[in-house]
Amino acid sequence: MNKIAINPDLANVDYTDLLNKILQVLKQKQIFTISSDHKRVRININEVVNEVIKLNPYNPLGNERLVRAATLNFSPNSQDSFIAKIKEIVEYIQQNLTEAIQNNLGNQSIDRIAFIKNLLTELQTFKTSSKPSKLDLSYDFPIASNLQKQKLTVKKHKATKQKKLLKAHKVKISVDKPRDFYAALLTGINNFIDTRFSTSSEKEELEYILENLKENPQSDIYILQNLVNQETLGKLKKLAKINYLEFLCENLDENASDKNFKAKIYLQDLIRRLKLLEDYINDTNKADGDYQVNYEGISVNYQTMFSRSEAYDMLPIIPIVEGYLGETEDPNREIIEFTFGLKLKFDGKVQTDGGKNVFQRNLDILDPDNEDHKKELDDDLRKFNFVNKVLKIAFLYYFIFASLQDPQAENYNPHSELEYNPVKKFESYVLPILKGDNEADKKKLFRNLLKGFDKFKIQQKINTLKEVLQNLIKRETPFIAREYPVHISVKYSILEDDIDTISKRDTLFKETLRKNFKDCLKYINLGNPTTQTNVLISLSANITISEINFLETEDKENFSMEYDIPEGVKILPVVFLGMDSQPCKNFYEKNLKDRNLLIFPHRLETEKLKPNEEFIYKIAYSLLTYLCLHIILEKQTKPFIPLLRIHLKEKTDDTAIIEKFIVSLTKVLSHVLNEEYRSNEQGIIINNLDKVQHKIPNVLSSLYSVFPKKFTLHNPEKFQFENLDKLAMIVVSSRESDAKRGVSTKKSNLMGEIITLEMEAQSARFQLFKTFSQNFEDHEEMYEYPTVVVDNVDKLYGKGYRHFIYIAKVPYSSTLHITQTEKDEELFFMSKNVISALKKERHDIKIYPMFFEKYYAVKVAGIKSTSLYIQDTLELTDLAEDKNKQSVIFFNLFNGFSLSDDSKYNGVMSYATLLNIYDKILGDKDIIKGLIDDESQLKNEILQCLTLFHFSRYEKSRDVQLKLDPYQNLIGDESVSQAALFQHHPVKADFNVLAFLTHIKGILAAKDK
Repeated sequence: MNKIAINPDLANVDYTDLLNKILQVLKQKQIFTISSDHKRVRININEVVNEVIKLNPYNPLGNERLVRAATLNFSPNSQDSFIAKIKEIVEYIQQNLTEAIQNNLGNQSIDRIAFIKNLLTELQTFKTSSKPSKLDLSYDFPIASNLQKQKLTVKKHKATKQKKLLKAHKVKISVDKPRDFYAALLTGINNFIDTRFSTSSEKEELEYILENLKENPQSDIYILQNLVNQETLGKLKKLAKINYLEFLCENLDENASDKNFKAKIYLQDLIRRLKLLEDYINDTNKADGDYQVNYEGISVNYQTMFSRSEAYDMLPIIPIVEGYLGETEDPNREIIEFTFGLKLKFDGKVQTDGGKNVFQRNLDILDPDNEDHKKELDDDLRKFNFVNKVLKIAFLYYFIFASLQDPQAENYNPHSELEYNPVKKFESYVLPILKGDNEADKKKLFRNLLKGFDKFKIQQKINTLKEVLQNLIKRETPFIAREYPVHISVKYSILEDDIDTISKRDTLFKETLRKNFKDCLKYINLGNPTTQTNVLISLSANITISEINFLETEDKENFSMEYDIPEGVKILPVVFLGMDSQPCKNFYEKNLKDRNLLIFPHRLETEKLKPNEEFIYKIAYSLLTYLCLHIILEKQTKPFIPLLRIHLKEKTDDTAIIEKFIVSLTKVLSHVLNEEYRSNEQGIIINNLDKVQHKIPNVLSSLYSVFPKKFTLHNPEKFQFENLDKLAMIVVSSRESDAKRGVSTKKSNLMGEIITLEMEAQSARFQLFKTFSQNFEDHEEMYEYPTVVVDNVDKLYGKGYRHFIYIAKVPYSSTLHITQTEKDEELFFMSKNVISALKKERHDIKIYPMFFEKYYAVKVAGIKSTSLYIQDTLELTDLAEDKNKQSVIFFNLFNGFSLSDDSKYNGVMSYATLLNIYDKILGDKDIIKGLIDDESQLKNEILQCLTLFHFSRYEKSRDVQLKLDPYQNLIGDESVSQAALFQHHPVKADFNVLAFLTHIKGILAAKDK
């Protein structure tokens, strides 16, 4: 049952030597120490793991190459040993715990289950009547009264004056596709043959080769089709960034002030130089080798590098296309439209580098005398990526910022900026040095670039442009929508024109198409919609930039929120800390020593581990921590297990390697424990004791946020629950556990959580039902029949649940859907097969598929309420009559918090659903009634539940408002799926500790049975 099929195409792992050495140390050490008052158990796995590292166990991955992830694809014959040794380790830990208990209590008959049961404390005893002043886990569980939400609208009513509160800019990208892309591609190839080859024998041979390519579904024809399908949208987004700068420039009044006058010229110059850069890298007269440069033995192709959609993202001021706002495809599949949010990057501070701004941070990377520059070059594992960054900055920053104009000079004329030609100087001065082999000359070049940027006050120019643009985006006057037509083409240059080469390779296409997919981006060209020759295939497209205005309404609702903790809940706190640190020990003694709890010491940061030792430490510590908790909690009745971390370093401190690992591990452990118990994790930084006391309420609020919350609604005349008495929310995500570059098959871990809601007319109660995780030997199976999700829907159905909100991240938005088969594949967790598996033949089940995304808006007026919602669809069309396949935004939430001190943007959480997708599986009528129809009471109730869910996830102790992203535990940079990834060494591949522990959990479940 717990055996995993071995995939010969993936890298193998073998944990035998590591587990043997863990057993070797365990046999010699007692890992449990019980305090004399029997209240605290110290679990000394840190000592065990440190001893294991000294034994130098083999790396489980060995020396495999081209690996992206390696966790559970066991080497032949090692899997049976793995299962046996896990069971053996468990038995040793059980014996260790029993011996420690019996020796401490002086009673050989004491049962370890009974001892742990006595450690559990009634949660009610932790409840206090006052705000907590020390971190002994006492908490007052405050009631949040006077909560409010306010409705906004995108629909302007002529009869009433509506105040504009928010605005956002968006880009709609529409592409006209040939009805039969494949046939159009073949026509282009035949035209190429006719124009480039003259003899009948050549044409006959080429026709034979072409026929073979057509018959092979893995041939270059299909690879090219996938290239256009998968990469074109990225290039269109890149072009949309330049179009957005043009859009802003048209709306910038240079006569408003001297700063505006200068800023408009700087913006015009930025646009001009970006276009020059695009022309330079798309020059059809240049050979591939003309773009090849190198530094410190690593070669880079500038044409390939700057053909990618993220090419400009290292600039201090540049638009970012971020936030998915919908997608539409007509039934004949000839037109497809994508809508995204737009925001500007404003040379913000880089958190990981002491608060330097983007421009200065990237100049540090370029600086050959900078210590970090030298260290990165000396690190073989990081050198390749670092050199790519250096060469990218050198090219990009020269093209965009090279200047001969000092803004502080008396005779400074900003218009002179527009006369500088970076191409000429780049080709005559910069490029020859970068193409050469004199490393000293390159370092000298980089120093000279830095001197020039400083001499001509580039930072000052950036600051001027930043300030003016920040004011511009907040302007109340509407921006008029603009369209930018564009022509997409695939260049003939992707084809070989030498008959001997073609005959030798049996293909008309250049070798790079198979060798390096991303290198072929340079063959996709975006240009003006004029008649183009020498193109294999072409498509027309349109980029439209416009704004969304969110208007105030008088519709407000008030409610309160309180904890609703059942009677009899027990608590067993777990503390992770560097026990050898005196500040940690002092903090523990002052705050926690009188509590019943478990203590897991970990290493300090003072003695650094080698990279391979660090990896072994992480695996072994994770494994033993989980096994110890499993054994300790055995047969206990659903206690609450808060995982509290005591930190000495800030999370932005790059030297805090072990503390960051403990953060990641506790996230994973909390997720795993919530399948059977209740758990949450939180840390507190104690490096400044004066600030600690102020942090304590928020730490506790976050730690206890996993408990049920009850909302009481205060406006019965405005809203009551009439249709819903029970509702379940299912949130899903995944992360690969085993994958290899160039191999399509992979193993993955599916994870998620289920929240149940119970409603009465004027109240709603939210409770975490459980978390879940499941490993899949083939990740495609997740999108066919996700067993763990289906089983839980069955359980909830048995408990009387009929309405299910089913949530995932945006399922698709990156391809043109040129091939019919891919459409459903790209729905992932929203695929027809998954929805069908959840619904089965139960006609009374209503499933509301929805996915969420974040986009960005600016406040244009003072906003009193900090919890706003927009319940209109953003596209003002009659969606019930529209037969296009589409995703539709139906709900938006906003909480008024700026993203950072130097950003003028606020996040907006959007929800979308799919229409005209689930024929005969889900009725669109149910989706429209539940999520789209403004006149539907059911829609009002479901959206009320979503809004209250956002409030329930807010983690601060006071001034409660809606949490913008309530899914961050599962999806995103701070999620368990991200935290679960550790890096193998020396091979840079991911180890997925959640997948690893999920597999071990299955082994233990089988053992217990």
